[in-house]
Amino acid sequence: MPVETRDTDGKSMSLRQIAYRRFKEALFSGRIKPGDFLSQREICKLVDVPLSPVREALKSLETEGIATLYPKRGIRIIQIDQRDFAKAIEARKVIEGEAVSRFASHAPMEQIDEIDRQTLDFARKFKALDGLPDGQFAEKNRVDLLLHDSMMAFLDNPMLTVAFQQATEHVRIFRLNIAANQSFFELPAINEHLMILKALKERDAEAARALLETHLDGTFRRAIPGLN
Repeated sequence: MPVETRDTDGKSMSLRQIAYRRFKEALFSGRIKPGDFLSQREICKLVDVPLSPVREALKSLETEGIATLYPKRGIRIIQIDQRDFAKAIEARKVIEGEAVSRFASHAPMEQIDEIDRQTLDFARKFKALDGLPDGQFAEKNRVDLLLHDSMMAFLDNPMLTVAFQQATEHVRIFRLNIAANQSFFELPAINEHLMILKALKERDAEAARALLETHLDGTFRRAIPGLN
């Protein structure tokens, strides 16, 4: 049976799960980069987990298309080009279009109001500080994904959720290559979230879907130099 322990948030997890989670945290916080090659020893040190569960985690990362595994050597993190980035955005439009329509029609208003409150609080904090310090990465990422993740959870379709997560992570990996990634896209994206939430509060599924597509188009434009 897999050994279980607790990660920093107190959740009971197997060592494989901890290695997997910590690796993604390192990737999406910028501590490791797309295109990097990491040896198994470096990965063990990075995630502070022994080799055997690290190997199991690496197999999962390869299955998800996050990395290429080189047996007994290590992994190379994928680099997402503009064509694959466009495909990931297209996939999200298809999947999240259905999710936002259903969310607009059937989600509890209390849930929509709470997402709106947290998103608005974040936007106000961002404006007051003229951007967020680097140490606020986790909060920035949480709010950025809050609306999208909530809609997908409400859709309650594990197969679509897996596809959504893979497309979302490919979008995030592409954005890791952007020099201004930490400062240039947050406020426009959050303002677009607030517009979607307004349509959700009005139970206007058609408008919410159109605004979601505009938001994802904006995500594409903001990530490609010269398109803004």
